[in-house]
Amino acid sequence: MATMSHHPQQREKVVTAGFLWGAMVASYMIRYALGIVAPTLMSLYNLSPATMGYILSGWNWSYTGALAFVGPVIDRFGPWIVMGTGSVIWGLSTVALPLAGGAVSLFLLRMVFGFGQSVLIPATSTSVSRMFGAKERARAVAVAYSGNQVGLAVSAMISAFLLSSFGWQAVFYVLGGGSLLLTWGWFALYPDRRVGRLDRLAESSPAGSSSGEQERTQQTIPWLSLFRYRSTWGISFGQMGYLYALFFFISWLPGYLVLERNMTVLRSGLVAALPFWAGMLGTLGCGWLGDYLIERGVRPTVSRKSIIGAAFTAATVMVITAAFVEQTWLAVTLLTLSFGSLRMATGSVNSTSIDLAPPSIVGSLNAIQNFFGNIGGLLAPIVTGYIVGATGSFVGALVVAGGMALFGAICYIFIVGNLDTHQIVPAQAPLPQRHKGHEVEYREEKSW
Repeated sequence: MATMSHHPQQREKVVTAGFLWGAMVASYMIRYALGIVAPTLMSLYNLSPATMGYILSGWNWSYTGALAFVGPVIDRFGPWIVMGTGSVIWGLSTVALPLAGGAVSLFLLRMVFGFGQSVLIPATSTSVSRMFGAKERARAVAVAYSGNQVGLAVSAMISAFLLSSFGWQAVFYVLGGGSLLLTWGWFALYPDRRVGRLDRLAESSPAGSSSGEQERTQQTIPWLSLFRYRSTWGISFGQMGYLYALFFFISWLPGYLVLERNMTVLRSGLVAALPFWAGMLGTLGCGWLGDYLIERGVRPTVSRKSIIGAAFTAATVMVITAAFVEQTWLAVTLLTLSFGSLRMATGSVNSTSIDLAPPSIVGSLNAIQNFFGNIGGLLAPIVTGYIVGATGSFVGALVVAGGMALFGAICYIFIVGNLDTHQIVPAQAPLPQRHKGHEVEYREEKSW
């Protein structure tokens, strides 16, 4: 009974991770589907690459804007009700997308989709923070985020098949309908269906919360004061570089294969799945590696930053090299390895906000991180569209994507501070215990 009182039941952890994984699969299938049908829509509606770039970024405008306030909403009401509501919105807007008759309506419906999607990442981080301890956190994040790689890979194949066999409208009817079915399961079966702030629910928190953990969950901090911390800016700008590179692949990889490498739509769908299968392996492998290093006594700061630095640097080298090779098979191989390397950092990158803050404000901090990150994600398809339109080539776009990945590595390594204990805490709270020699770094954090 003592063990049961100090740890959430394993079954609840498995179900939680499974639903977070499924939400990632469904949402990323829909995100990527528009990239698959983009060449068809460009021909059907006579759209330029620049115009298509805006349409591909449409969901990210509302997604990024909503991140400015969705974090505190999740902290206030909890991930169950907020994630469920968001998934209803993104599912219905996907089913409605075939009603679009041109560039403006495509853009607007994708904006509605993006508004629903804005809850996905902060709610996932809050769920992980509530249910999983520090030594299993990167694995939980990796399992959840491996879903977006599966979603991207499966979407590449399914969307290409549906597009070739039944037309572009069928892609969104099928994917949107499947997402709504998952939403029903979320509302009915998700383990933690409490509604309210975690500090107000401390007495009814999962049995696994120790007294120390309950004390941390009751800490609160004004949302705007999070910007006083150096590490807030580090994870924000680091995420900007990361998501620019990531969303270059998600938005334009199918178009690159069709327009630059002259592949058919069906073949491009199959080939475009390869980087995302590599991404799944990278996500899971380095998620486990990150926790393994910590269990073996490596400090979280060293574990997280070394994985992020190595992954982003390797991705940079390979995507820039791919820009200049002539052989299609070699370019595809390099892009596959580049994306797999990029995703090796997933578990570490998305654990940083959980490492830095107590559970009661993780949603807010993660929303800030991804607000800035998605500015990069929003710009990626637009900048790529302009570069391709102006030069008639993807070479410059690939180089820019690599440069942004390297920028992300620099920010995570040199601007983000100590990750060994919560650095972002209420001013009235006592300093958390930390390893000798870290107190100077903590004071530096507060001075920001």
